[in-house]
Amino acid sequence: MKISTILIIFLMVLVAVTGVFYQQQVEDKQKAEVVSLVDQAVQFIEEQGEAAFPELRSSEWVHNDSYVFVWKLNGIRVVYPPDPSGEGKNMTDLVDYEGKPIGKLFIQTAENGSGWVEYMWPKPGETTPSLKLTYIKRAQYQDQTYLVGSGVYI
Repeated sequence: MKISTILIIFLMVLVAVTGVFYQQQVEDKQKAEVVSLVDQAVQFIEEQGEAAFPELRSSEWVHNDSYVFVWKLNGIRVVYPPDPSGEGKNMTDLVDYEGKPIGKLFIQTAENGSGWVEYMWPKPGETTPSLKLTYIKRAQYQDQTYLVGSGVYI
């Protein structure tokens, strides 16, 4: 094999590895931003209770395709910035495009404290589902427990 062929193969592998490394860095940064956003919202709810909800619906809490949503642990959605008319609905039986029971998974994750739920969902304005990761965290205000979440498309 010629040295030039070996060099070309080496450069192709290097570019591929660098691309994977860069993609992982971008994904890690996006996930860190989502965790920070949810942590801030949880703190706000734990200080203000339902009085925090109007502000959580504002654009200050919307970043790119991510926004903060809030459910009661019984599955009732109480904050949903993309479509406030969807508030008050029971989301327990929500499933993704592959039938994964994400409503129940969101609730279970909040009951356990916090964590990520991975599922297939279309990006805004699209019909084809994409991989989405949503970070869920439990918030407590007086005698009410909430599920607070935000997601990112990968």
